[in-house]
Amino acid sequence: MTSHGNARGPAPTVPTQPAPRTVVLAGGQALVRAARRSVLARSGMDVVADSADLPSAAQLQQAGVVLVDADIPGGCVRAVRRILEQAPNAAVIVVAPELDQEMLLATIRAGASGYIPETLGVRGLIRAVEVALSGEAVIPRAGVTTLIEQLRGGAQEQTSVDGFPLRLTRREADVVTRLREGMTPKQIAYELDLSAVTVRRHLSSVARKARQARPVPLALEPTS
Repeated sequence: MTSHGNARGPAPTVPTQPAPRTVVLAGGQALVRAARRSVLARSGMDVVADSADLPSAAQLQQAGVVLVDADIPGGCVRAVRRILEQAPNAAVIVVAPELDQEMLLATIRAGASGYIPETLGVRGLIRAVEVALSGEAVIPRAGVTTLIEQLRGGAQEQTSVDGFPLRLTRREADVVTRLREGMTPKQIAYELDLSAVTVRRHLSSVARKARQARPVPLALEPTS
């Protein structure tokens, strides 16, 4: 008996599957989540889960993109880490009221694929999700400058509080400078185009750093 070998062609290639056009909403007020669900559904996205807190592992496994509201209970940085532990292939985008440079850096370090302000509007939200589904990062132009400064080591400034040297972010330094000039948190927020909540967060961060440098009370905590 003579055996005849069969010629074999190249093995067929398996096409790369695109990320599913599925979205999970995490955190934020119910009305806000409902509005985002409606917007995404009209654009052809499938919102498979909607949770005021962290979604379940089973829900996250279905997600191509997870939209995390910045006000999610426990904080959005923690949420990003927890989500990626359970669904490492999902793209996580944090949606915040405004572009907070510190929060942007923190969420990106935690593994988020993007950070966008609500001011981008409906089209911006849809575009951000589409970009994330394509595997690219979603960073506003103003945020790109922050990331570059961080890489160059220029995102922090040396200053002094009560005679103790502190390293502050550029935004923290801006806020402290105006506080020393006698401006209130509301006035600082208006001048720097920030929310009063963000200004108070910066002041609290500076106070915390000052306490670590010298554990005594300092008059830096926001009052109004």
